[in-house]
Amino acid sequence: MDFQAILFDTRSIQKYIFSGNRLKTNIGASYLVDRVFSDALLPVIREVLGKDELDDTTWLMEESPDWTKMETQARVGYIGGGNALILFQPDTEEKTLREVVARFTKHLLVAYPGLKTGAAIGKLSLDADGKMAEPHDLTALVHALKDGQNTVFPVVNVPYTGLTLSCEVNGKAATAYDRDEKRFFSAEVEAKLLADRKAGGQDAPAEAELWRKLKSVLPKEKSEDFMNDFAFPMEIGELGQRETEDYIAIVHIDGNNMGKKFADCDTLTKRKNMSLSIRQATIAAFTELLEKIEQEYDTYRSYLTLHTKEGKKFLPVRPLVLGGDDMTFVCAAKVAVPYAKFLMKALMEKRITSSDGIASCAGIAILPSAYPFFRGYEMAEQLCGAAKASMRPLYNEANQDSCWLDFALLHGEQAPTLEQIREQEYHGVLGNMHFGPYRVDAPATQERSLAALLQGVSSLRHSMPRNKVKELRRVLARGAHEQHEFLAQIRYLHQSGEFVRLPQVKAWTAYEKSLWLNGATPYIDAIELLDYIPSDEEGMEE
Repeated sequence: MDFQAILFDTRSIQKYIFSGNRLKTNIGASYLVDRVFSDALLPVIREVLGKDELDDTTWLMEESPDWTKMETQARVGYIGGGNALILFQPDTEEKTLREVVARFTKHLLVAYPGLKTGAAIGKLSLDADGKMAEPHDLTALVHALKDGQNTVFPVVNVPYTGLTLSCEVNGKAATAYDRDEKRFFSAEVEAKLLADRKAGGQDAPAEAELWRKLKSVLPKEKSEDFMNDFAFPMEIGELGQRETEDYIAIVHIDGNNMGKKFADCDTLTKRKNMSLSIRQATIAAFTELLEKIEQEYDTYRSYLTLHTKEGKKFLPVRPLVLGGDDMTFVCAAKVAVPYAKFLMKALMEKRITSSDGIASCAGIAILPSAYPFFRGYEMAEQLCGAAKASMRPLYNEANQDSCWLDFALLHGEQAPTLEQIREQEYHGVLGNMHFGPYRVDAPATQERSLAALLQGVSSLRHSMPRNKVKELRRVLARGAHEQHEFLAQIRYLHQSGEFVRLPQVKAWTAYEKSLWLNGATPYIDAIELLDYIPSDEEGMEE
């Protein structure tokens, strides 16, 4: 059966969410993106067709709906991953579909300024099980959407004329006055701030929605008391970093080969169920992390400055993107690696098909609290891409899922890309001083496993004083002669009774002789993480 259809998408999501260095605007933007179709598109469709002419529940409530039976003028095919598919009766006129798009985008200009969307109108052939038939399949709509991205460039903000005050957050025309902060912002920034602000004694919309989302995956008896004593921080400075260690981390985790998994869904039913399963799995994994944090919270006091407000304990982590096949959160730098590792392993245990969990890769950007946030996010995304580059050979050659992680320390003026940073700052005389990415789901016997790296950090902390660690960092960038002299000195000190030696990691034994092997060395990464992994006594390291 041929239906009329509109496929919507949101564009430049990362730029919309992460532009600006204020955590509140990042939080508010994430909420607006997450709710734009449910809170803006669906009401517009009801305005155009009539309030009872949209079925927006069947796709959620029924695992295997009959797609040929549509008792309303329109129904939701699926919403997720920044997309929304809306089906209309075959006799719906094209001008009606265009009116839906026009009213929706006009509403966005007022209620969601700065957010870019696209729409493709066409036909979709479906049988009762949701199987699609060419030429009217979802691929044709996706291609039309891509064509629109390359040819249509919507203006979604009031242009800056030069005669208007510019917004201090995003540089756009400051046309909105914020009564709480008593200053002017752009309409886009003001919408983001309002989304994460309490009003009339009610919780901020973004906060209420986040907790509703987290509790939605829990049993009712458990959800009522879930994390009642805790709150998410609203400012970067409330994440728990100490004044002398004022570093945060932006962590981006992305599912592997998700495009292929969705491409293998040959029916709309499988596609929408896959989307819902992934959403459920990522949210459930994060709730498990929060339960872990609740159990360990008191142990954090030895290396974090924990904050409280209005009787609530602030968590050292704040999710910014949650509920799709990717996840982004900001946290105190010292807990970034343990949290990323926990979440990636939790995702692997979630079943989105009969046999497959969610294999993922992660990028961790460690940066000063005052560092430009969008720049940090971009680097986290590039690091995730580097991790995926290590994942692909295993998948392509052996069809084996694997989880990888990469990290970088950001500071001051640096090159704009990860590749340039690695070339300029991590290229020693004998080769590449960055050893990663690291495989999260591999045993410590593999040299490029995260377990081996954590063993290296732990061993380095206990086997070498700080002055020798600094000297090791220096000589690794130099030639073989300096390294030979350093190793001779280490051996002499050890024979003299001083407990000084290289990190004892079984997987790195081959590197102990000359520090390098085949143009690579694992020791720089261990040195760099030394200040960003809690010690054994602090209860976080495995």
